Amino acid sequence: MKLSKFFSSRTGKRFYNLCYCWGACLVILGAVFKIAHMPYDNLLLMIGLFTEVFIFFISGFDEPAREYKWERVFPLLNDKNANINPNTGVADTLVTEKYLQQLKRLESNIGKLNETYEAQIKGMTEHAKSLNEMNSEELKKETEKMAAYIELLNKQYSQMLNAMNVKTGK
Repeated sequence: MKLSKFFSSRTGKRFYNLCYCWGACLVILGAVFKIAHMPYDNLLLMIGLFTEVFIFFISGFDEPAREYKWERVFPLLNDKNANINPNTGVADTLVTEKYLQQLKRLESNIGKLNETYEAQIKGMTEHAKSLNEMNSEELKKETEKMAAYIELLNKQYSQMLNAMNVKTGK
């Protein structure tokens, strides 16, 4: 009984807090020493774990937190008062209806925005396809031109080689 009174007092609560903080420090320090394989790691880990045992032992003497009846302070939290208040019932209903109207308007606007977005995406896709077709046609034409120029260049190069062979007599 004396121990419970001590832990309920201000000094007891400070002692309890001190045990928690220092005990946690010892446990962490022991774990760090053990992980890093430092000297005296087993000893410090054991001290930390025994400290943890002591803390759990004295936590049994800690008084549970007091539960407050908030529905006495805030009557709206009580299930009995969940019904509409006759003094504000009409105002509550009007506010709810206004809120629902705003939600419907928001839903409509989002739907319209989505339709606009889809239309723009469709237009951009069609535009990209047409650009791709135009570019592929242009690329085909340019490739054909380049092939013709290379063929012409090869003919001229061949003629030059033949002319050089004729002059040298090979």
